[in-house]
Amino acid sequence: MRLIFPNAQRMNRGKHEVGALVQACRANDVTDLLIVHEHRGMPDGLIVCHLPFGPTAYFTLCNVVMRHDIPDLGTMSEAHPHLIFHNFSSRLGQRVADIMKYLFPVPKEESKRVITFANQDDYISFR
Repeated sequence: MRLIFPNAQRMNRGKHEVGALVQACRANDVTDLLIVHEHRGMPDGLIVCHLPFGPTAYFTLCNVVMRHDIPDLGTMSEAHPHLIFHNFSSRLGQRVADIMKYLFPVPKEESKRVITFANQDDYISFR
């Protein structure tokens, strides 16, 4: 996740409840909280919470390909990415695009890294 979101900090949730995590984030001026749910090592859910007043969104993850499962993959750039949102034209689509857009810092003009979110039949593909 740290390679996808350049300003992210990883933390194990442990047995902490979501409310306690939100309070800790608010106390430390964190702007967004992402919680990845997993089942047997495979991510299957993502909660995105914009602090302090929302919105909060839950995304079901399916057909996830982990980076270590791709053979002969080189190093990944940690530059701030340019974002492409395809087919987010409805009002709800714009809201979801805004939620995702504000998770990323503003990229530099010369950055060559691109992340694409493509919406098709209410399934968002991420690459």
